[in-house]
Amino acid sequence: MNGVNPQDLLHLISTRRSIRQWTEQEVPDELLREALTAATWAPNGGNFQPWHFVVVKNKDLIHQLADAVQEKTLLMASWPEAEAYAEHIERWKQSSDFFRHAPCCIAVYMGDYRSIADRLLAQRGRQDPEAAAMEDARLLGSSRLQTIAGAVMQLLLTFHAQGLGACWMAGPQQAKREIEALLPPLDGMDFVALVPVGYPAQERELTRKPIEEVTTWIL
Repeated sequence: MNGVNPQDLLHLISTRRSIRQWTEQEVPDELLREALTAATWAPNGGNFQPWHFVVVKNKDLIHQLADAVQEKTLLMASWPEAEAYAEHIERWKQSSDFFRHAPCCIAVYMGDYRSIADRLLAQRGRQDPEAAAMEDARLLGSSRLQTIAGAVMQLLLTFHAQGLGACWMAGPQQAKREIEALLPPLDGMDFVALVPVGYPAQERELTRKPIEEVTTWIL
């Protein structure tokens, strides 16, 4: 057992916020390496560790990534279906590329991982209704996604402990093809998230639902 105070850990977790504004101060490489090391100690399916992190500090490249995401946002905003969400669409158009001002962005990639259950269900095939139902249930919370989620969460918490501010972004996946073309090729890997990080230029106060509202106890 280590000597981490549970209250200190809870304080770290409960004070972390998604930060979308940063100063121009550069993020030291040693802090990035420390946070990435923490990410690689996340629990993961079969200890396969199917992750890769691309650290981008080049401002021109960050702008290109942001342009790619914004282009997809504007495309979707131009569709007739967007009219029903006009108020939200206008805010989205102004915010989907906010990470272009971050001093550093970390592109998170996910590799393949299939457990023995995944392999059996795939071989069994969709013609078996019971196998199809089990496969669908497993896809809702796939081991791959849960693995990457754990790594990103430990990355965010370490950044917060270092005095940095970051944001977990799934939105850039809309430009997955373009982002993967801009970044170094990684065979067998898929871009799944972007984490912009820097020294915070904002403070955010948020609340959470009470425990009683989101838990069920069976004694």
